Amino acid sequence: MPAAPKSRSPKSRAPRSRRGEDHLDLVAELIEAFAGSEDLDATLAAALARIASALDADAAGLFLLDGEFPGPDARLVCRACVGPIDVTGLELNAGIGIPGRALARNRTELVADAAGDPDFLAPATIGIDYEIRSMICAPLSHRDERYGVVELLNPRAEGRLFSARDAELLGLLATAAAIAIRNARLTEALLAQNRLRRELEMAADVQRTLLPPAPDADAPVQGLNRPARGVSGDFYDVLRLPDGRIAFALADVSGKGLNAALIMVKAATLFRSIGKRVHEPGLLLSRIEVELCETMAFGMFVTMVVGVYDPARHQIRLANAGHLPPLKRHADGSFEEFPATDPPLGIQCRLENDRYRETSFSIEGGSLYLYTDGASEARDADGRMIGSDGLQALIARHAGAAPGTRLTAVADAIGAELRDDLTLLVIDDSEAAAEQVQPRGRLRGVADLVAQTIPAEAGQLKIVRRLVEAASREAGASVEWAQDLVLAVDEACQNIIRHGYGTAAKAGAAIGDKIEFSIRKAADGLEVELIDYAPKVDEQDCKGRTLDDVRPGGLGTHLMHALTDLVQFRSPPKGAGNRLVLTKKLAPGVADPSGADHDDNDKGSGSA
Repeated sequence: MPAAPKSRSPKSRAPRSRRGEDHLDLVAELIEAFAGSEDLDATLAAALARIASALDADAAGLFLLDGEFPGPDARLVCRACVGPIDVTGLELNAGIGIPGRALARNRTELVADAAGDPDFLAPATIGIDYEIRSMICAPLSHRDERYGVVELLNPRAEGRLFSARDAELLGLLATAAAIAIRNARLTEALLAQNRLRRELEMAADVQRTLLPPAPDADAPVQGLNRPARGVSGDFYDVLRLPDGRIAFALADVSGKGLNAALIMVKAATLFRSIGKRVHEPGLLLSRIEVELCETMAFGMFVTMVVGVYDPARHQIRLANAGHLPPLKRHADGSFEEFPATDPPLGIQCRLENDRYRETSFSIEGGSLYLYTDGASEARDADGRMIGSDGLQALIARHAGAAPGTRLTAVADAIGAELRDDLTLLVIDDSEAAAEQVQPRGRLRGVADLVAQTIPAEAGQLKIVRRLVEAASREAGASVEWAQDLVLAVDEACQNIIRHGYGTAAKAGAAIGDKIEFSIRKAADGLEVELIDYAPKVDEQDCKGRTLDDVRPGGLGTHLMHALTDLVQFRSPPKGAGNRLVLTKKLAPGVADPSGADHDDNDKGSGSA
């Protein structure tokens, strides 16, 4: 039977038990201090002093990493120290020495004989008069994230060396300190993020107040701004001048975030304040640049377009400081670009009266589009940048809508997930052109009263209706007579757009979607001619039906016959598809039953 093991007396066990309990109490105490700390530096300094005392160390230091580790520029900066020499603020290369080894290995290093360690660097090499005999160095790390090191130097008791148990305890306390550092940094980052969010929200509120109030959807000048990140480096503005002209601007600030937003606010404020006094676009841009250059940071700049629209003369005067080319859409649907002629604001910082170059052009019946790169650099479903051509296609697709509705439709088509701020501005002259169209002369001779080419879009029909009304008034017709002719012409145009061009588009035909529209004198009335470039129609398919024949289709043609005296298809000019002529007499009469062509220069095809 084996002998029973000798029991140890309580006296022999007590010191080890008491020391273990003290260490557990220390760990719990420091974890609680870290958890409730509001001042991390003060808590780390107090914790270092408590650790040095508990492990009977003559000196101790806590170093935090500055820079990417591992890396040549990574430094260890002393944030707290205990001992005869104050080394707070001391910087060490994080890649060398025993601290560098502890960081690289991410484990506690126990060095009984410092002088005999090949990685040991004596304090004298950095000008510190202190001898290190023994040391423990533990990384401040949580998982693989390293924050620094804590080291204990020279046990106080003569002849004593640091033990593995001391190293284990320091490693445990270093882990608790690392978690506290990590939590403090996460909290600080969260607070900074919340502050930044509040600042961005305030900046966004300021920006929204600087945008002009939304006008009616059919107002001639419309703008739209959609920030990609809450605040925007883009802006637009519209100012109505006392003489009836309209000043407008659109700009994009280089860079992102709050700095760009603040520059945007200043640029917008300058345009609104200076633009009330200076109505010359080139001079206005130079005045804005002078003010911006006083405070704009190096490397920042602003691309900006400023213009003045004269609806009475259908003229635009424009100056472009390094911005994307404005797009002019002519009344016939074609596009023209106006590239920048000068660099952005902030590049040259020219003198106050050194004006930017200007461009003047007619916009009669057309529209001008200004945009930022959030529009042209957007991506389609296949990931391709849409560019200027894609933007033109979107504009053409929605050109029939009112200006405000049109911009919204284009922005929606670009997409909700914006890579960059999106700003659009349109100056639409179609309404002003329609309001000012007057028939040329009274019913004397055979000259056209009106001759105009319009895009084959439903939104353009308001121009046609107004032209017909104006010609009817000039002819001395009654309101009811004019309304009948307006309805007949409107129905004919709708048929061309929906059925003529609509069918051709489905078939993939290459066509120019336009209607050549004219009004001229006829015998005792008016003759309206519509020429389109859609595929030729079969006149038999356009025969009208009586209202008793209840089935889809054909009633539009019946309406044209009922409201006018004669509906004819005539031989179209070379290259055109169809030529439709509606004739309405001022005095009651009966249309010519023979359907003969009344134009001696044309070979008529009879009534339809």
